[in-house]
Amino acid sequence: MYSLKNYITEKEQRQTMKQISTIIDPQDFLVEDYQPGLTIDFKDNGDFSKNQKFERLFSLDSITEANSDSEIEKAVGSSLFKLELAESFSDFKASLNKFVGTGTLDWQLQQTLRELGIFEAPFGRLKKIKLLLEQVGCLKERKHYPVRLYCHIPGETTFLEDCATHFGYVMEGECVIVDKDRKVPFVEGMYFSIAGECEIQGNGLCEVITRFEYVGITHFGGKVEPWGRLNYIDGCTDTILVHPSKKGDPCYNALYFPESIEQTQHVHPSLRCGLVIAGEGVCKTPFGDFNLSKGKIFFLPPETYHSFHTYENKTGNQSALTVVAFHPDSDFGPTDEDHPMVNRTYFKFVHRLMSSARTIQLNC
Repeated sequence: MYSLKNYITEKEQRQTMKQISTIIDPQDFLVEDYQPGLTIDFKDNGDFSKNQKFERLFSLDSITEANSDSEIEKAVGSSLFKLELAESFSDFKASLNKFVGTGTLDWQLQQTLRELGIFEAPFGRLKKIKLLLEQVGCLKERKHYPVRLYCHIPGETTFLEDCATHFGYVMEGECVIVDKDRKVPFVEGMYFSIAGECEIQGNGLCEVITRFEYVGITHFGGKVEPWGRLNYIDGCTDTILVHPSKKGDPCYNALYFPESIEQTQHVHPSLRCGLVIAGEGVCKTPFGDFNLSKGKIFFLPPETYHSFHTYENKTGNQSALTVVAFHPDSDFGPTDEDHPMVNRTYFKFVHRLMSSARTIQLNC
């Protein structure tokens, strides 16, 4: 773990060493110690995405000669599995069964497309399959979100750009955020999101994640609670520290892992990055195991398999390992048609019915 004590003893040396670690477009899971000046830029330029590979691997022509539903399901499932878009060869069939129930492949495809909002599906099962894969993103161009992760250098000024939103956490010491005409002090355990140009000053250790091409809402918060408010997979929990302002916007989360967790391997459709703020654990990936402890920076490119694991809890809290994690997008949040202000505004009886239905669903 990097600490302020280390920095004080090395400050004079660092002033003469202007070379600072910069990582561009990491392709695999990445874990680094907090290093003042460390920069990770995710531009995602030029590499062959899984979606492009899938288009080469998956060809409608390759299954036109299949004589049965099972042969088609096997061909599609095999392609999904080879590109790690499904967990097994049989996952495509099993997922259709779970989503709409058993039946013929034609019926399943028709019902699945209807559930996805397509009520007039094309004729032919192969065209239906291609349309389905396009709808769930397997054949679509992956949307890219330009993101930069930066470790503040204690004693210097970090300049943060305009036309962007900056999410951050103070790991140790104290920092001051200078936002236009105000100065806001932040101590260990506090977090923030700042829209637009600003500066970070002070001798603290502060991780900042910038989401370019997005202007959110400035929010100062903290400290991070010791346990999450929302259930997450395998007994873990989550608290959304900074909510999406609208559906699809970025969010900033605290993730909590109790003792002796063996998390299921999984992926996310967009990048994830953040900081270990308490405890210890291991992140297991196909590329190896990475030890995690307070002060570790982590970065996951999109569609990177990983799982978090913990052992004995030495923190004194319910969480044996706690991280703050940035998501550049979401499938959750208010919309113009669905948000608390409009939902709780009544001028017809039907509005009371709709609001009551939402409340009942929320409490179930």
